Amino acid sequence: MASLLHASPLATLAAILTLGSPASADGRADWDAYAWQEIRLAECTATESGILACPPFREKWDWKRNQWIDIAITLDPASGAIALTQRLTNSDPRDDDHVCVTALALSAAGNTLVAHHQNWHVDAGEVVERTFAYTAPHLEQIVSIQIGSKQCRQGARQDDATYAGVLAGIQS
Repeated sequence: MASLLHASPLATLAAILTLGSPASADGRADWDAYAWQEIRLAECTATESGILACPPFREKWDWKRNQWIDIAITLDPASGAIALTQRLTNSDPRDDDHVCVTALALSAAGNTLVAHHQNWHVDAGEVVERTFAYTAPHLEQIVSIQIGSKQCRQGARQDDATYAGVLAGIQS
């Protein structure tokens, strides 16, 4: 069975139309039950071309199973671009899951400057990978990237409304 990649932009638009008030866009506070890890921008190393390569993120989405989230992040200060490659590896031959992954680029004040959120269904034995590109008009203000993950037991579109609210808060 093919995995289902739910395009967050469409879900984001639908969620914005149904939201009463946007989330606060203040980092991790908006997200419920995520396991978080922090990458400080100072830990990212400059390549010869000036692109910052951040340390890799690796986390299990189910602590008792051989199921992994791997994320690679690069930042290009010259263009204000952020590239995020997300890979989910489900080495369990019998278990499929919905997996939520969120990455937040934060300022020193803890405000979210860039947000990434995906909720993917991953079948048993499947590997899914995709690269995302974001523009950060205030890239110089980013001091850390918070990456959170969880098994989304409520299924597809879980936390899409939170993502929409965070994006609305960033825009305002």
